[in-house]
Amino acid sequence: MQLEKTFFEREVRDGYEVSEKVKKIWAVELNLLEYFDNLCREHDLRYFADYGTLLGAVRHQGFIPWDDDIDVVMFRDDYEKLKVIAPDIVCEPYFFQNAYTDDMIGAFSKLRDSRTTAIEFPDASPDYNQGIFIDIFPLDSVPDGASTDSVIGEMQREMWMSVVKPQAFMEMIEQGRKPALDVSLFTELLKRPVRERIKMLEEFNVSRFGESDKVQFIIDFLWNYPGLPRDWYADIVYLPFENIMVPAPAGYDNILKHRYGDYMMPVQGTSMHEDIFWDPDEPYTKYVK
Repeated sequence: MQLEKTFFEREVRDGYEVSEKVKKIWAVELNLLEYFDNLCREHDLRYFADYGTLLGAVRHQGFIPWDDDIDVVMFRDDYEKLKVIAPDIVCEPYFFQNAYTDDMIGAFSKLRDSRTTAIEFPDASPDYNQGIFIDIFPLDSVPDGASTDSVIGEMQREMWMSVVKPQAFMEMIEQGRKPALDVSLFTELLKRPVRERIKMLEEFNVSRFGESDKVQFIIDFLWNYPGLPRDWYADIVYLPFENIMVPAPAGYDNILKHRYGDYMMPVQGTSMHEDIFWDPDEPYTKYVK
């Protein structure tokens, strides 16, 4: 991606100073998004800018000045196709990362640039890719109180607990809680590698996709963020984002109001990635060694 030299200059946006280093980080992420967009177009996959990226596109026509990442979402069916395609076609210097391609514990994927550094986990294996990234979140069907039963949500919660808090789940059972999952199934699940537990949750979500009028990234749902009407994501509109146009859900106004309330009023904050060590000029391997 070619950017004008002026893009990299320090500037003040909405009263917030954006440094040259942050501009370089943004440039890496824009390049990753362009690469991802080309991949999706080539294989007829739909995706949407969401979270802070969608807010930035609508309110700033680019990055939120104090933000440092790009987030996109995909419906579960397109995301599953991406999981199959990407490991075979994404090649250096890019890396498609998730629980099946690296030692990542998560229910989503990242696209990374291995020539750069974004160290989130200093104690990770030196082989764990920690280049600058964009996040790719699947949208799953979640209980809507009508076409799906709340027990489905509890089963999703318990499968995720098998990944991140298995001991806490077993303690709840010992204290008399009746789980949605069969106890013997859960016990058997704990004998399997973490990657297989994540796979079980994702396969369950695949089997339920389309059975609800509400969608959400499953971990957000489990953190008690309610599902969003699926029809808010039914159509795509294109919005300016820095020097490119990004696909956004046509219902972006409803989505942003749901997520942020009066979203056109900037509230200066901090990034969710304050603890990351960034270097857009050097590969992460220089540091992890």
